[in-house]
Parts: sequence; C-alpha cells; structure tokens
Amino acid sequence: MHERNLRFGLYLSDLNRDKNDSHGIINYSVGLANALQRSVPAHEQLYIYANPAITRELEARISERVTIRITPPPTSSQRMLSDHLLGVKRASDDGVSVLHFPKGFVPILPNRRMKVVATLHDDIPLIYARGEYGREYSSTKSRYFTFSLRHTLRQADGLITVSDTSLGRFMDLAKDANITMPPSFVSYQGITLPLNDSIAVEDKKPYLIHIGSNKPHKRSHQAVEFMLRYVAHTDENLQLLILGPLTRSTEMLLQNNPANRIKRTLSVQELSRMIGQSRALVFNSDREGFGLPPVEAYALGTPAVFARTGVMVEVLGDTPGAYEANDYDDFARALDNALALGTDELAAHRQHILDLYDWDAVARETLKAYRQVASHP
Repeated sequence: MHERNLRFGLYLSDLNRDKNDSHGIINYSVGLANALQRSVPAHEQLYIYANPAITRELEARISERVTIRITPPPTSSQRMLSDHLLGVKRASDDGVSVLHFPKGFVPILPNRRMKVVATLHDDIPLIYARGEYGREYSSTKSRYFTFSLRHTLRQADGLITVSDTSLGRFMDLAKDANITMPPSFVSYQGITLPLNDSIAVEDKKPYLIHIGSNKPHKRSHQAVEFMLRYVAHTDENLQLLILGPLTRSTEMLLQNNPANRIKRTLSVQELSRMIGQSRALVFNSDREGFGLPPVEAYALGTPAVFARTGVMVEVLGDTPGAYEANDYDDFARALDNALALGTDELAAHRQHILDLYDWDAVARETLKAYRQVASHP
C-alpha cells in the first residue's frame, strides 16, 4: 500500500459560513484539513479543494505532499454544478484515489475512477423531516438533507462519523431503508475554538453561559428556565449570559428577568474568551452527533452541565456535569458540583479532554480510513 503513492482529496469548496447554519461542520472541516496537512506521510499526497473564503482559514503549509487548489466561489446557480460535477472532475484530473466530503453530501453521479468518502455528523435533519419536533419544523430543507443523507449511505465507498452513537443511528437508518452500509470509521474530532490560557476559578466572571438556539432539539427554553430558577434560589452571585438566537417565547421569558443577552454572531475568539471566563456552561440538547460545546468548555477550563444523553455519556464519560434530562433537581445537583470544582481539578479535566480529542489523532484515523477504502475492491 505504501508503494502506491496514494493521492487523497479533501473537498471544501461547498463550505460557506454565510449560507451554512452549522458552523460546527465548517470548523470540523477546517480543523481536519489543517491536521491532515501535518500528518500526511511522504509517500502519500493530499489535495485540498477550497473556495477563497475557506482557503483563508487554512494553515499555509508549504509541502511537496500537500497541494491546495483554490476553487471559484460558486454562485447559487453554479453550486450544484460545482459540487456534483466540477469538483469530482478536478480531483479526477489530479489522479486522486479517494475524495473526502467532510460536509457529508456526496455527488449525485459517482466517478468510477475514484473512491468517495463522506463524514456524516448526525441524523438530526432526518428527525425534523419526520416531524418528531412538530410538523412545522418539517421543511423542504430538512427533507432535502434527508434525501442527501440516504444518498450518501447508498453511494459512498466509506463513511466517517464523529461518535459511536452517531454510527449506531446511521446503521439503524440503513437497516430501515434496506441500504448496505459502506465501510465505516469513527474518528471523533478535535477542539475547534482557540485555546486560551485557563482562568483561575476565583478570577472568573460570575456568568452561567448558554449558547442559545431556536431549534427545538437544543431545548434552550428549558435551559433558560432551569438557569433562572437556579440563580433565584442560590446564594451565589451568578448572572445569566445567553448567546445566539432564541424563540420568541424564550425572549419573552427573559424580558422580566435579568440576563446578559448577546444576539450577534461572535467570532471564535470572542466565544472562546466568553466561555473561558464563565463559571459554568449549560448544555441541554437532547440529540447530538458529538456534543461539542460542553467538551470545548472543559477544554477551556470551564465546567459544563449537560443533559445525560447517549452521545454525551460516550464523549464525556465520568466528567462531572451530567444530569437527567427534564429533571431540575438533578440539574441543580450537577451545577452545584460543577461550581464546586477548584482550579486544579478543572486543569486536570482540561488536560484529559485535550488528550482525548486531538486533531492529529483525528487525522491519523482519517488517513487510515482513506487507505482502507482505497484498498477495498
């Protein structure tokens, strides 16, 4: 295998922060691209296909092993052509053996001269398309994503995902749809926020921080209710810091309650700083592919309290902060314990998380997946 001088391609041309609701997928893609540049060995080559905006986020590494192809930013009318035909043609012209789509959606028409790998992060669009959060959330967009997800399972030569929990969900989906799963790999992922120095507990600001969302699976309304109730009944001088969008009903809940409210989109540097200086982060989501916010909070030296779901148990294990969903008393117990953690304890948890979720380890697992897919008949 090593003598074949394999060529791998990473397709980032379809990433657009202005058009994509999930910046987490873009952060994953950029983090992976930078780590792959560091990790690809001398006998292999990596081609990165990226539009100008994403290219500016990549680490510039001059190497005979890595080539960055800057692709034109597609207009709306050109997007389908670029993603489904031109991108594949560019990779084929470069002699790429395996082309990876980290956003998860593979071209409609496969190219038989190369293998295609996709990263699928979660099945949340499928849940919305089914109407499990209410028919009003079953949109044309969610149904398109559901079609694309099933198409990826059918057409990809290899599947990468970010947790065993997500892989199990995709296996169930494939079984229900009578789809034969492609070879599958769990790579996990690394920390996407800048890692500032930890702040000692006594120097932190008295904030309970929550990254809000108007999507029902994030359950921001209940998170805010629990936070308000806790602050009202604790002797600690705590303040709510609520970021991002909320539903109208949650905004009304906050009208008569004190909170630091930031609605604008923050840079990753601002978000990292705000999480790092807070006493604790609250994460109430009921369905995730990986569950990055509480992981990144601990990586920044801030404890997180998080609803005990399958993926959070997998990703965070025995890390303090888990509570039973919908149970305020258990939430309050978990937050009490999180706030009681000292600076040295948080430093130990921070290092544990950084050791677990390292981009170079993700890159090594990804390269293993490429090689196995390349060698598969």
